[in-house]
Amino acid sequence: MMNISASWPAPNNSDMILNDRIKVMVPAYFSVVMATGIIGVACTLINWPIMAKFFLIINIVFFSALLIALLYRITLYKANVLADFHSYERGAGFLTLVPACCILGNQFILIFQHLLLAKILVLTAGILWLIMGYGLYFNVTVTNNKKSLKDGINGSWLLFVVAIQALSVLTSLLANDNSIPLFIALCFFFLGAVFYLYIMSLIIYRMSFFVLHADELGAPYWINMGATAITSLAGSMLIRSSSKFFLIAELLPFLKGLTLLFWAAGTWWIPLLLLLGVWKHIIKKIKTPVTAQGYDPSYWSLVFPLGMYTVSTFRLAEALKLPFLRTIADYFIYIAIVAWCAVFIGFLRNFYGRIKNI
Repeated sequence: MMNISASWPAPNNSDMILNDRIKVMVPAYFSVVMATGIIGVACTLINWPIMAKFFLIINIVFFSALLIALLYRITLYKANVLADFHSYERGAGFLTLVPACCILGNQFILIFQHLLLAKILVLTAGILWLIMGYGLYFNVTVTNNKKSLKDGINGSWLLFVVAIQALSVLTSLLANDNSIPLFIALCFFFLGAVFYLYIMSLIIYRMSFFVLHADELGAPYWINMGATAITSLAGSMLIRSSSKFFLIAELLPFLKGLTLLFWAAGTWWIPLLLLLGVWKHIIKKIKTPVTAQGYDPSYWSLVFPLGMYTVSTFRLAEALKLPFLRTIADYFIYIAIVAWCAVFIGFLRNFYGRIKNI
């Protein structure tokens, strides 16, 4: 019998390295698309069109490359993918694909007014949310190998909230005068708000009553703020649509109060997270992604909340007619861009180092 494997060329060293990297690919890697996309959206709102187009182009490259890598991993390393999907630590990371699709859709609308692509992306995101959102919670519910709260919960669980609110934001943006999408967006907003209260209660309990070592305090904890920021953004988008749907108009006082509540909660988190970052990197001397030998893709989860806070503050200033809030967004965008550049430099250094070793 013919040896089938002999008909294929033997993999070279670069193929082996690439395969190994894809095999252990972090499920939350689509946070790079979330981070890059939301900063692109911020540039559009601040009226920096050249920067906005730059971030869209680079985001298309990121999204395409990661999607190919994910499909390749599912095809060749299905067991690894399923193991990650059932993992308390890594499972929620798959949900980054949902906001990644939605934020990319926002970019296409705001820069090129390309509604068709945005509709395809929001439909894709909705299907992925149904599969992964219910699948992840089903697995956690029925597994016999449950973890303790101390070991099982972390900031990445708030990706459930981020995914839901990302769907609300893009649905609101696409709705125009159609009441059905606006109703769906409103329901997503309330659902995301409830999930934030559920999950954040557990996270605060874990942070407050269990020992938290410096190396456990990763960038995903910044999603504590990012989840409130995107919830505030979703509420702001609905407030701006109040004249298009009677139900939103009737709920407007409650909606304004709830939206401001989440923005205030997100603002509260920022100083605490900065202090914890000082404690981790300066006092405990845990290296940052730029100075470390290796590259940690989880730090994109730090960049995304900074960009999202910028965008949500800008939209909140519009929705509540509070122009002084716009000043915060005008300055905060620089912090978000500097953070993006720092992590991107870490990515380039890591990529260049691996190319040299091939």
